[in-house]
Amino acid sequence: MSSVLIIGEDPSQIDFDAPDAPKGMSAEKVMDGLNGSLDRLRAAGHDAELLFTRDAASVEAQTREALKGRYDVIVIGAGLRTLPAMAGQFERLINVLHVEAPEARIAFNSNPADSDVAALRWL
Repeated sequence: MSSVLIIGEDPSQIDFDAPDAPKGMSAEKVMDGLNGSLDRLRAAGHDAELLFTRDAASVEAQTREALKGRYDVIVIGAGLRTLPAMAGQFERLINVLHVEAPEARIAFNSNPADSDVAALRWL
């Protein structure tokens, strides 16, 4: 059985009214998409977990804690990668993954609802 960790900014912390936020998105839509991805991964026989990051100051500790488990694939959410305000947090995340999970494949989603598709490219 393969294991997947999906990492993204806590949707309750995202300002969806900000000019660079994805249009038409909300915390509810993010959660619906992520839960659908988790359900599909689990139905296919994979272990799947979520990690919601809070900020650049805590992302390293949060990620290290989550990585006490072994993951075959780590999906990094589009918000962490593409929103300018997330650049520092994204860099810290990548550097922790590089050190703590060098054997894991890294995948990128394009939206919360295709996180499973991103993971399955590497499983």
